[in-house]
Amino acid sequence: MKNKITNKYKVELVDLEYYQKQISCQNACPVRTDARGYVEAIANNDYEGGYISAREPNPFASTCGRVCAAHCEKACRRGKIDAPITIRALKRFLCEAYGVEAKSHLPIVRDAAKGAGIDLLRKAPGNAATIQSFSQLSLSREKTVPDAARVAVIGAGPAGLSAAHDLALLGYPVTVFEAVPDAGGMTVLGIPEYRLPRSLLKAEIGEIRDLGVEFKFNSRLGKDFSLADLKKQGFKAIFIAIGAHKDRGMEIEGVHLDGVLAAVDFLLNANMGYRIDLGDRVVVVGGGDVAVDAARVAARLGEVYELLAAENLVTAVDAARHALRLGVRDVHMVYRGAREEMRASQEELEGALEEGITLHTSLSPVRIIGTDGKVAALEVVTNQSVYDAQGRRSLVPVPGSERLIECSSVIMAIGQESDLSFIKPEDGITVTRQNTIVAKDATLATSAPGIFAGGDVVFGPRTVIEAVADGHKAARAIDNYLKSGQRQVIRTGWMKPVPREILSRPEQHERPRANPAKIPLDRRTGVSEVEMVFDEEAAKKQAERCLKCHIQTVFNSDLCILCGGCVDVCPENCLKLVPAESLVGPEALKELTKARYGETKETGGVPSLGTAMIKDETRCIRCGLCARRCPTGAITMEAFSFQEQLV
Repeated sequence: MKNKITNKYKVELVDLEYYQKQISCQNACPVRTDARGYVEAIANNDYEGGYISAREPNPFASTCGRVCAAHCEKACRRGKIDAPITIRALKRFLCEAYGVEAKSHLPIVRDAAKGAGIDLLRKAPGNAATIQSFSQLSLSREKTVPDAARVAVIGAGPAGLSAAHDLALLGYPVTVFEAVPDAGGMTVLGIPEYRLPRSLLKAEIGEIRDLGVEFKFNSRLGKDFSLADLKKQGFKAIFIAIGAHKDRGMEIEGVHLDGVLAAVDFLLNANMGYRIDLGDRVVVVGGGDVAVDAARVAARLGEVYELLAAENLVTAVDAARHALRLGVRDVHMVYRGAREEMRASQEELEGALEEGITLHTSLSPVRIIGTDGKVAALEVVTNQSVYDAQGRRSLVPVPGSERLIECSSVIMAIGQESDLSFIKPEDGITVTRQNTIVAKDATLATSAPGIFAGGDVVFGPRTVIEAVADGHKAARAIDNYLKSGQRQVIRTGWMKPVPREILSRPEQHERPRANPAKIPLDRRTGVSEVEMVFDEEAAKKQAERCLKCHIQTVFNSDLCILCGGCVDVCPENCLKLVPAESLVGPEALKELTKARYGETKETGGVPSLGTAMIKDETRCIRCGLCARRCPTGAITMEAFSFQEQLV
């Protein structure tokens, strides 16, 4: 980037890591899903290949097609031009075709010799040209050695299940201990069914069970067994992934009244099908995704019981749609800051507002008022921003701004933490002041030998895909621990020239982002899934918006004649020819220019002669006009690929 004062350009040297960072969607994904790969596969009608790219590093691909935080979209370079690619929705499109929810489901393919969570799928002969055709894939896993070390996983959420998945593929006998009667963790207990169908989640968990993983439900750590008990039973490694299911609470007057609930407990009971009497007017306190989920579930609560009582889903939806709302009639959300400061997904928040939920911002709870021991109202106060001498902002109440919001229930959604009461001094596990377990970032190993921890219990509440990444990391670390560090990750990368016809076309750059349609408001009842899936035409159009960030502009300085034609023809002005002495970068840059041009004292080691071609990667649209314009063939467009293998 140019510095106007010094007329210098800060540059990076190209290497494997540099090229990986250019594929920003994949680089941002915690499990390094090749989002670019499956988006391009959709554009090329290779839906089967696209599904394999989406499923390869992620045992919860279908789940993530619906509820992923979509780090890839936030990093998508198309978003710097107009709006990011609808990557999550495109993943769902592929999973609807070949995932666990599909009629033409591809059985999971596993070649565990290649590693845990890295390059696990092998494609059999067959290249799908349409969404209807697919080729069978076969199951394979490393043989379980009779005396293989047994591994215990505590917690059947995304982190624990992903670790169990990978460890089973590596040949270990795995037992998963879960405190509640079902697997899934917060994906089943905390995410509403209108966002994540339970049949889909059960199918994904079923595939992990089919790998030979043993489950022990209703087994709570600290109550039904201890870490010492597991060691006595012969488990050689333990992975703690119990999540963060304990409400942080808020110490204000009235929190113990009948009708005050913790959001986590409310969602757990609602998702388990238990009847909850909230009355007719509910206030949810908080600004995160849990708060929004709680508000939207509360709004549906009156209709859920009609659904549960109906004989079939069609009848249930009709009954719910036309029945009088039996329970909640009014839902309010209260957040202490401004709307733009809320941590909740803006997409989910907008969905809540569409459904009639009222949002109050810049309000803080003061106390909960009760009548005969039951909630009657929430007293709130208006906040204002105040800045100190250092410019630090704080929220302070406005005197005299107190008011009441009448309600029958208050749901507190202000944060979660883990219950670590199971840890005993003799366990040797270090915890933080924030009530999380201390674990090494690279291996998730705790201070106790053979005990690993990951997910929310280490990092606090995070996303599903981050939990999956922790599961992969833990499995690799446990494998190394049990085999004394015999495996390591090897990264390789390579380039391949691409034909002109696969480069971006101008009409694709002008195509706007489109989101999947949602069901009408009058049908958003009970468990009805709100977001719909793209049809084939819409998916292809959205996939074609991709800027193909894996395609790189490769310059051969030996052929360049410095004519400047490439600079002139570039529609985004991302190329520039500059004096070599104007470059600023790592020490390796100085060594490179020395080797090319020699050294002069006047420039302190950087040559005063010579010209450099620099490129602004954020602006490049991979149109290939520079390569076409070059009269000597000094510029080529080449596709970068890389592979990570556990060997």
